[in-house]
Amino acid sequence: MAGALRWFSYRELINLIICIFLDSLDYIIPILRLPLIGDLFDLLGLAIAFVLFGWIGLISLFEFVPGLDLLPMSTVNWIIWIYSKRSKEWFSEEQGRFDRFK
Repeated sequence: MAGALRWFSYRELINLIICIFLDSLDYIIPILRLPLIGDLFDLLGLAIAFVLFGWIGLISLFEFVPGLDLLPMSTVNWIIWIYSKRSKEWFSEEQGRFDRFK
């Protein structure tokens, strides 16, 4: 865990654990594969993803596309959220570096 804390903050790791938990529930509990019950669980996952990741959490809408609900969408949300967050940090650092030359 100490190695992961070098790369990610506690909040990022907690969000990843929540996402992996939601995705694993989707695979472990077979009743969640039924159309109506599974869709209710997907709505819950969509709400959690929106709270955790903001507008990026709307990627969870792909859970409602037939066939795509087999993908671990919560974990995909987390990966896209981390990439977006890190690219914003990188861009602001680069912008600050170029501002010194003005």
